[in-house]
Amino acid sequence: MCGIFGVISSKDRPELGAIVASALNQMQNRGDYSAGVATIRKLKFSRKEYRRLRAIAVSHTLEDFNPFEVVRGVGKVSDVFKDKEAEAQKLKGFMGIGQVRYPTAGYTFLQEAEQLCEAEKEKMKVESIQPLIAPFYKVSMVHNGDVHNFKEIIEQFASQGLRQATNNDLEAILKVFNQEFFGQPENTEVVERVGKSVKGVLERVKGTYSVLTMVNNVGLVAFRDPRGRRPLFFGVNKEGDKVIDYAFSSETVALEKMLFKGTKEKKYVTGKSAYDEVKPGELILITKDFEMHRRQIVEPQLFFCPFEASYFMRASSFINDKRVKTIRRELLDLMWKRFEAERPEKYQHLIENKDKVVIAPVPRTAESAAIELANKSRALGFSYENAIEKNPFSSRIFMQPTQKHRDLQTIDEHYIYEEDVKDKIVIVVDDSIVRGTTLKHDVKYFRDIGASQVHLFITFPEIRNPCMHAIDFHTNKELFAYGKSLEQMKQELGLRENESLVYTRPEELSKAIGLEKQNLCDECYKIM
Repeated sequence: MCGIFGVISSKDRPELGAIVASALNQMQNRGDYSAGVATIRKLKFSRKEYRRLRAIAVSHTLEDFNPFEVVRGVGKVSDVFKDKEAEAQKLKGFMGIGQVRYPTAGYTFLQEAEQLCEAEKEKMKVESIQPLIAPFYKVSMVHNGDVHNFKEIIEQFASQGLRQATNNDLEAILKVFNQEFFGQPENTEVVERVGKSVKGVLERVKGTYSVLTMVNNVGLVAFRDPRGRRPLFFGVNKEGDKVIDYAFSSETVALEKMLFKGTKEKKYVTGKSAYDEVKPGELILITKDFEMHRRQIVEPQLFFCPFEASYFMRASSFINDKRVKTIRRELLDLMWKRFEAERPEKYQHLIENKDKVVIAPVPRTAESAAIELANKSRALGFSYENAIEKNPFSSRIFMQPTQKHRDLQTIDEHYIYEEDVKDKIVIVVDDSIVRGTTLKHDVKYFRDIGASQVHLFITFPEIRNPCMHAIDFHTNKELFAYGKSLEQMKQELGLRENESLVYTRPEELSKAIGLEKQNLCDECYKIM
């Protein structure tokens, strides 16, 4: 899972890199392993003059004719862009793209690459940080996704004499795009040329991906795979009625914070115009001459990932023109109504002991849902407490690369306030259970400091199956719910007979998000 952002302006902007980096900072929730930004500036020469002068240039002065700049590194956006003034000075231009990423998913060494010397491996690690670059024709690309046939594609190119350059699966998309694009005659009309290139990618590259590509002397290209599991929104900046900037983003909050406006007639609850999306299987090209072209390259077959709504996205973003915070609240509302109807004895027990009931969210994504339950339960006499404090310096445990890392981080992940939960019946609200690392620890923690009961409400269905679509749980055995009944799950979490474990159901996800069940990817929670 990653966050991507891209901008194209009608003219060079000295602050372009700062805009992209700031937008990525708004999506740090989508990954903190690495961050990077690339920009292209306009040159004051004709294409013919540019080629003539470049051929004459001596030594390092050749770089005067390089419109391309990139800054990237391991760590959070604030780590990579420490010297904001220096980087802003470097990253100027009229096109810019960037990415934040979380580790392991999509990072692949083939056997041949494993045999390289350490220096070459180290170089590959650096070059694997997005944006990826094809320097000869000045093409740069970022993606949010996972390529399933990476090995086959890289081996095909290796047989032609092009060895693996990175350990990032985006390399497969970049190579296929370049082969398709530069394999066409230069005098091919640009929209037709880009359209055929994207069609080639969609046909040849199997997997899940939303992609932004800068092509020097062409423009900014945005496209999504036909299933559209990963989001990609866009907005505009205007002077009067004239559009002066286009921007693309994995989340609407980054567009909003960078002051880009929506383009749809439909309004959000705020009264502002909604942000449009790059549709599944669609290409959007903004040319260097600032002309916008939209083409549906292949038929869309929407299969959106609902984990975006429950876990990944910020509560302030929108999905399907609906605030993520609202979706999470509606999920809990539907769950609570079902709990009351299907488990009347346990519901009645809570009502009879209302003075002892405390609602406590697991920070941060579950807070919206817990507040909905608190609002609903205020009339019943339940209290709401932020009884669990998340260590502000820790990353999201789910995003840690190995179980050992997760176990180590769990120890200092949460602090639970004893005075809020001692002798209380605690209703814990969490966004999901993937491996169960955190909740097992927290249930025991509640017991140790004197909570009398613990009930768990989980706003995502039981994750029973691996995900091969840019979320890092790739095997059955690592998943908490795999092969277990509800009673077995309760037992492993340390819950007692009189306590509850309540999961969201698929039909509740569908209703809250506002998409039909057949348009939501269910591969991780469907019963096989």
